[in-house]
Amino acid sequence: MFRNKNRKKIARLCAHEDHCEIARLIICDGFLWDFNRALELALFRTFASPSISGLLARTGEFTSNGQKRYDDTSLLMLQLLRFGYDSPEGRSALQRINRTHGYFSIRNEDYLFVLSTFMLDPIDWIQRYGWRRLSENEQVALYVFWRNVGQRMAIQDIPPSLNAIRQFSEQYVRDHFTFSSANRSVSNATLAVVQSWLPKPFRYFVRPVSAVLLDEATRNAVQLESPGRFYTTVVPLLLKLRAKWLALFGSFGEPIWPNGYRTYPGGYDIAQLAPERLLKLERDNVKHKTVQTTD
Repeated sequence: MFRNKNRKKIARLCAHEDHCEIARLIICDGFLWDFNRALELALFRTFASPSISGLLARTGEFTSNGQKRYDDTSLLMLQLLRFGYDSPEGRSALQRINRTHGYFSIRNEDYLFVLSTFMLDPIDWIQRYGWRRLSENEQVALYVFWRNVGQRMAIQDIPPSLNAIRQFSEQYVRDHFTFSSANRSVSNATLAVVQSWLPKPFRYFVRPVSAVLLDEATRNAVQLESPGRFYTTVVPLLLKLRAKWLALFGSFGEPIWPNGYRTYPGGYDIAQLAPERLLKLERDNVKHKTVQTTD
């Protein structure tokens, strides 16, 4: 089966030298859905930090244009994972990320925490709910992949190992996860985006299901209601049944990579993946330079 060949190939690769290929092969081994869910949770967990949610609330992007911000973030991350950060596509994605972040004053510590969620949350999700567990080689490769992405974003003092980044993340949660109105505002807006994907009778379940999948520190900091026993039993059970089914019957090959999501049904240009007001500012700057050139 393709998945067995995939795993054998991964086992022969070096986590430090071949991390881009390993990251792509993991997704091709039946984990694209898992990566999407894990990166969604990673994004949501950052809302538990008032310094991060405060910036997001001030921009108004998640509260007024949440679907686009969700799609932009997801597409940029998957672009890096699919093609690698040093490919033309990966460099374009990083250029877009860095240009967008350059408009804001962001603490290095907050950058590091967001980076840590991309490193750790996919690993933790797959170890709990994936159809197989990731090997140590795969886990290190994902850490090295995102470390290189972070270096290309000029993030400083990235912890030197997977264990070290986990220790940093846990300390950051202890030091910074506390309730603020911005936390609640941005998280509620994001949950509303997820609810909008579903028929009305199913929208109620988004909050309790999300609460099951998030840790207690995050729930408390965004004031998300604790899930009842029914949800804490049924949600993990369903995810583990899915994993068992995939382990027994799944046949994996090149996944169907997203080509635009809801915001870009006809496909997307990487240059579009930014807040609308920044895109307008960039268009205005281009017009201004054009006028100066022609004068």
